[in-house]
Amino acid sequence: MLRFRYCPPLLALAAAMLVLAGCSGGPRVDGTVNFNGESVDGGTITFVPSGGAKGAQASAPIQGGKYSLRNKKGFTPGPYRVEIIWNKKTGRKVDAPGDPGNLIDESVQVIPPEFNTNSTQTAEVKSGSNTLNFDLKGVPVGPGGSPQGGNPLRD
Repeated sequence: MLRFRYCPPLLALAAAMLVLAGCSGGPRVDGTVNFNGESVDGGTITFVPSGGAKGAQASAPIQGGKYSLRNKKGFTPGPYRVEIIWNKKTGRKVDAPGDPGNLIDESVQVIPPEFNTNSTQTAEVKSGSNTLNFDLKGVPVGPGGSPQGGNPLRD
């Protein structure tokens, strides 16, 4: 029985170390994303290190206009370029690529390139908890990747 005398304290110490290791997973970033006043739903936000930052790129899904980045490996405080993509459903069905006859929901990228592939948006991520909201305004992009004067989802 002597050898089991130290087990409970050792188990408690091991559990505490696991909890502390989970808490030190880097900064946490939460926020909202809107485009022309509409909540982005089903998009992706990506933080790309910029300005010589050594952290890793980190992405999160945007659901109901909200996103949350937590405990992403290599995601560290520093400057980031922010890319936002939203392939919005049009309400139409189209043939799946390479699988004619199999219909899938059609979606189009509606966020202009200046907020994703050519993004100039930046954010400073600090250690601990961050709240970063993005209220984007611009001309929606259509199915061909060019700006649309109207709504590409209603044409």
